[in-house]
Amino acid sequence: MKRKLFIKLFISFTLVSKLVAIITTFQKSQTTLDPLNFFIGKWHVSEPASSIEMSIQIKENRQVYLNNQLMNGQLVFIENDKLIFKDHFGYELIVTKTSPTTLNLFDEADEKNYQLVRETELLY
Repeated sequence: MKRKLFIKLFISFTLVSKLVAIITTFQKSQTTLDPLNFFIGKWHVSEPASSIEMSIQIKENRQVYLNNQLMNGQLVFIENDKLIFKDHFGYELIVTKTSPTTLNLFDEADEKNYQLVRETELLY
């Protein structure tokens, strides 16, 4: 009788410790994700009334392309919901996450905001 109880307690303890280890590993992997990952991809202006056809592409190597042209500058700030790119003139492009599929782009040089949508969300 004591042996069966010991075996049940041992199995229960083993299962609980494995479960705690799995949860801890999952939480660590969630917190170590690169905040740039959300922004990687190609984004287009989503304002149908606008005559502006503009796209911005952010690559894994932190290069930024505007209308398929590599921009001279660098990413100076990256957070989960915001990134800032400073061009070689010192102007900033401030990209802010507004939803899982949209961004707001503030162009400091033009002092304008643009609503962007991820390329995969566009309806053709």
